[in-house]
Amino acid sequence: MKVQNAAIASLAVAVAIALAPIARAEEFANKIPDRFWLDIGGSINELTTNVSISGPNGAGATINFEEIFDLPGSKTTFAAQGTVRISEKRRWMDFGYVDITRSGGRQIEENIHWGDYEYQAGGIVNAHFNTAFIYGAFRYDFLHEEKIRISGSAGLSWVDLGAGLDGQASLNGGPVSTYGVDESIAAPVPLIGLNLDWALAKGLVLRSYNRVFRIAVSDIDGGMYQNGLHLNWYFIKNLGIGLGFDRTELKINEYTTSEGDVGKFDYVVSGIGLYATLAF
Repeated sequence: MKVQNAAIASLAVAVAIALAPIARAEEFANKIPDRFWLDIGGSINELTTNVSISGPNGAGATINFEEIFDLPGSKTTFAAQGTVRISEKRRWMDFGYVDITRSGGRQIEENIHWGDYEYQAGGIVNAHFNTAFIYGAFRYDFLHEEKIRISGSAGLSWVDLGAGLDGQASLNGGPVSTYGVDESIAAPVPLIGLNLDWALAKGLVLRSYNRVFRIAVSDIDGGMYQNGLHLNWYFIKNLGIGLGFDRTELKINEYTTSEGDVGKFDYVVSGIGLYATLAF
């Protein structure tokens, strides 16, 4: 799955570069070409993960993965996001990619229910929680001025989420054995957003975004919320450095699996990133 996600992210960047020549380059902040922007670097993330999986009998308390299974609450990851202009003015395509994989394990102090399984107190239980987000959207400038642009966006974030436990457990009250159990969700999530690009000074740009999605249908009830603030300084025409804060919350109040289990996820990741930023 990691190889597939990386391939998709690389394809998104390649498509953006191919589309970029369609639009004539202008300059933003008296210096920066605005046909194609790319931020690429690393982010130090703080994470909180609360999950429950309830079987047909209804058992399944909420588990904090960082506290119970010693899952890392901080993780440094690769991240990339960018924008390509697809018309002379106002129309853009945005894209982004991040993948966070974590695992941990410890001796648990009380029984833990995970669907039909009950992991036994005193045993070592290993856990993992993996997420990947691939984002693409169309963006249109409602306000397009020399030093400030305000735009709305509509797009999709491909969300790949997986969680699992491995250890000594009983299945439906039966004998204790070693069980590894995984649950996953992979689906496109539509997002609408509001963006701001503001040239504070020559070569210095502040960028912000807010995106939201909410759904309530027969088998899923939840939402996704994203926001970020980036400050980029271009010390030469095509190259700069950037400092940014990004936050994503994926909150699934109820999700029914094909096996009839009911899952709940509350996952928050927020991070400060340092980027190389390119402009063409």
